[in-house]
Amino acid sequence: MTKVVPYKNDYILVERNELLSQLILWTSVSISVATLVISKAQVPFFKETTISLLNSINCFLAVVYFVSDIVANYHFQLAETKRREDFFDNSLNTQLAEATSAGYFSNENMNPGILKMGVNNFENSYLSKTVAGRMLQPMLIKSALILTLFLALALFTDREILTTALQLVFPFTIIQQTIRLFLYHKRIGNVFKNYQKIFGSTADGKKEQLIIHNMTSYETTLSWACIKLNSNIFNKVNDELTPKWEAMKQKYHIL
Repeated sequence: MTKVVPYKNDYILVERNELLSQLILWTSVSISVATLVISKAQVPFFKETTISLLNSINCFLAVVYFVSDIVANYHFQLAETKRREDFFDNSLNTQLAEATSAGYFSNENMNPGILKMGVNNFENSYLSKTVAGRMLQPMLIKSALILTLFLALALFTDREILTTALQLVFPFTIIQQTIRLFLYHKRIGNVFKNYQKIFGSTADGKKEQLIIHNMTSYETTLSWACIKLNSNIFNKVNDELTPKWEAMKQKYHIL
């Protein structure tokens, strides 16, 4: 069956905004390095003018980056709304979404109901925690490098307080994104562990209530974090984890 994901273009829009944000970030990093080099070099002409110009450009980029982050979160929430509607349609046989996916969920053999919703969300949490885990180390390294660079820029160059404050938007935004990713990974990991308990050791009569509670914890975490999982990592681990997920369904007697 050909895979159809009706909200795919919405996530592509989020990815394009993220690419723009990354371009702005690394342009600012390059300018900051140049500013540090020029401030310490013995440049006979236009040194102060050049540094002032670079600082002005960096301040502008910091504001654009901040606005871009807000816009990205807005588009992410719109995409998540469509994803969530499609999730409920597939799980509960509702008709919330304007268009429904095909070949996206791997549990089509199950009858619609809360149990199927739990299985779908079990699989989602498995993929999400794995992708987030693989995103963490590069994010931590990037945060450390950017924080070090911009602190050096703030401490070792002569600039106005407003300029310094504006340029510190970059490292602080990256740090809060890193903290959100860390907490997202931890909370989704807890959701996954709860599903292991639900399908591994919970009596059938109590599963549905726990599934609803756990599913809302998952969706609340996604809504709070506004984290777009890396699509390259997602595609890689999706192929890698598919056979593991099928083995896990056998383990927990999920038909």
